[in-house]
Amino acid sequence: MHVNKCALEAAVLAIIEGPSDSLAAKAGVAKSELESLVSTIKSSEGDLIVMFGGDLAPAAQAALSASVANLGADNRRVLLHPLPLHNNSVGAHDMTPNRKPLGDVVKNSTALLIGGSLPEDLASELQGKNFIVVQEMFETETTKHADVVLPAASFAEVDGTFTNNMGFVQRVRQAIEPIHQSKADWVITSMIAKQMGVDFEFNMAATAVFKQLADATAAYEGLRYPHLKDESRPVQAKYEIKSKGDISAHIEAMKAAVAALPDNGEKNTQTPKVGHKLHRVTTMTGKTEQFHLLAAGNPKPDNVLVSPLVQFNLDGSPKMAGAAVGITDRE
Repeated sequence: MHVNKCALEAAVLAIIEGPSDSLAAKAGVAKSELESLVSTIKSSEGDLIVMFGGDLAPAAQAALSASVANLGADNRRVLLHPLPLHNNSVGAHDMTPNRKPLGDVVKNSTALLIGGSLPEDLASELQGKNFIVVQEMFETETTKHADVVLPAASFAEVDGTFTNNMGFVQRVRQAIEPIHQSKADWVITSMIAKQMGVDFEFNMAATAVFKQLADATAAYEGLRYPHLKDESRPVQAKYEIKSKGDISAHIEAMKAAVAALPDNGEKNTQTPKVGHKLHRVTTMTGKTEQFHLLAAGNPKPDNVLVSPLVQFNLDGSPKMAGAAVGITDRE
């Protein structure tokens, strides 16, 4: 079933409180489709994985997260799998419990040290700041406003850890030495702090960084690099399992959002593309000329080594397409 993105809250309400004619009208689907959705969930066996991302409003995310336990049964385990927007967002979330919204930080600061780059719509807010230092690999809208740009090392040049969407803590192993004078972001920050009179006592060792992070974060308490050595048996962060809280405010917020939708919602029948795209031009690959040639449909030269990714049809069978890449791969 495909519903309009703006009406996803109606589908969530149907899962939590049950389908209704009103919810179906708001979502632009037949009530029988919502009933089929709920019936499929309740009749499933084994592991039921509930996945969602930023397409759901915060109130819907909170309400769904607190309600998935009610979908479980003796023959059905429910697993919650949120889809964060950025790489290692879970680890960043775990390490910054007192974080503030990025927009508020930029707005209320006169001087900033920025690791990476801001979203383009927010980078313009840097105009007029007293002093800006940016740690980056490329020229971006953020570096245009920088007084100083410090060369940061790439993912292949650093050592550290990564927490995936399931909470498994994994190692990031350095593949090559940093080029020229570039350094890992944590090294740059540590060196700046030391010049300002604050010694993090990392001693240029990523193991010391992880030790401090683990000791300061309850879910990672006691973890050390040796625990992460065997990747066939990943270690999961010990997240607190909270008892069911009051979600009435979230439910009311969802109901208000759904009530504001028209009663003649339009069903979205577009089928999402299945499988991976080969040679996609993104932030990193876009810096390599060969990838632009591939995206324009040129044959892959011998000096570009890319492991092919298998694509699948909707019925699960592998798509036996060649490696030719068209201009539509830019999407």
